Amino acid sequence: MEDLMTPCYLLTPLTSTFAQPRSKDPDTNFPLDGVDLETVSGEFLASLLDSAPIIFQLCGTKVVRLSKTLAMKGGGNILPCEAEALRLVAAKSAIPAPRVHRAFQVPDSTKYFGTMGYIVMDYIDGQNLGDCWKDLSDEVRTDIAQQTAQIIRQMQSIVLPEPGPIGGGPCRGRFFTDYSAGSFNGKSEMEDWFNHKLTICKHCHKAPEDIPPFKYTKFVLVHQDISPRNLILHKSGRVWVIDWAEAGAYPPAFESAALADPLRCLSFSEMVLSLIPRYPEEERQLKSIKYGLTIAAFA
Repeated sequence: MEDLMTPCYLLTPLTSTFAQPRSKDPDTNFPLDGVDLETVSGEFLASLLDSAPIIFQLCGTKVVRLSKTLAMKGGGNILPCEAEALRLVAAKSAIPAPRVHRAFQVPDSTKYFGTMGYIVMDYIDGQNLGDCWKDLSDEVRTDIAQQTAQIIRQMQSIVLPEPGPIGGGPCRGRFFTDYSAGSFNGKSEMEDWFNHKLTICKHCHKAPEDIPPFKYTKFVLVHQDISPRNLILHKSGRVWVIDWAEAGAYPPAFESAALADPLRCLSFSEMVLSLIPRYPEEERQLKSIKYGLTIAAFA
């Protein structure tokens, strides 16, 4: 049983991923090939998480291949907001991202968020850039960076009235600790949370005294985890964005600040950051509260 005080993604190193080659073999007979999805029960779909070929698995999150055209993501960290973010992307933009065909939750008290989530979506055929970025030519890398920057600009053109995950729920991502935060009832509550973290960091001499309080004026669609491992390069050369688990309505600086994380793929991040708007003061604010998001996560 997972530790209820610890999100499962903290229990396994990021590099401990697993995949079955047959999940990407076009000659594989997948369980829903030729089957009308509307005729399949949620219970049967849930069972396929344990039997269908695995595209990706990391700790408690798994992506399996259902058919030639469908995949399913499931796990204790899969919340309704991820499907809602994908639906928003489909409705409001031309961003290449999987379409949602079914999404449902099953209560599970053994999981950190008290639920098991399932999202049936398009299977995106192509290479994961986390696997092939280092082998690509400079020309291809430049094209990918330009496509990624355009995707970010499209996201930032989607202005949203209130902060947080699409449809509500806890805020997740590097700026909300590994344990999530909220949900927040409006921008004032979110500002208060960040300013509390800033106060802690200043008190512990972990943040410069001249960092101003957080004050938000605009919320846009932010992915929060743009990196090669969350991009698929189709054989046509088009870049698709996957894993919208941390997406939501946040200040624009959250995207560039996440990209600027030194643990990211440096060459990719630098190329994309050079092509998108930057917010130096806001990025500095977010960087200054790292102690409050890690060592003092529960303070």
